[in-house]
Amino acid sequence: MKNKFLFSILITFCFTNLSNCERDDICLEGTPGTPNLIIRFYDAENINNLKPLRLFIKEMDDDNTDLNSYLIRFLIPGDSVSVPLSSTKDYTEYKLFNNWGTNISDPQIDTLRINHSRNDTYLNRACGFIGQYIFSENPIEGISSDKSWIKSYKIVKDSILNEESKHLILYH
Repeated sequence: MKNKFLFSILITFCFTNLSNCERDDICLEGTPGTPNLIIRFYDAENINNLKPLRLFIKEMDDDNTDLNSYLIRFLIPGDSVSVPLSSTKDYTEYKLFNNWGTNISDPQIDTLRINHSRNDTYLNRACGFIGQYIFSENPIEGISSDKSWIKSYKIVKDSILNEESKHLILYH
């Protein structure tokens, strides 16, 4: 008799709690989150041709300038990369190592600073906010020296609202 009573209380409790969930209580799979920056790499001498590379990316840490203090992000072979932008600052800095590990005597390292602002949009109670980024007036810094392996850039979309296509082109 005790078991039947406890079982009926348990069923009543579960039914009551599950029926109290509203549509906003669950963030559905496939709900878009804060988009990453999509960068494509093109040949600087023939700007219509993609130019694959072996890229190692480290996000720079504000507190230290020592190479060991960077946050490791990616080791990517290919002609494109998707990187997150900072949600706490108006810029994001990355060190980009071209052909990392293949030419130790002449490393190709550029520091890229991406200047942006962030606009947060409320989705719902379960999913919270998503960030949408807009490039600032001077969007890219760090591509200025003759020793830079990145020769130039092109902003394809000035606002980063989704990850459906490229936002930035780097020519090397």
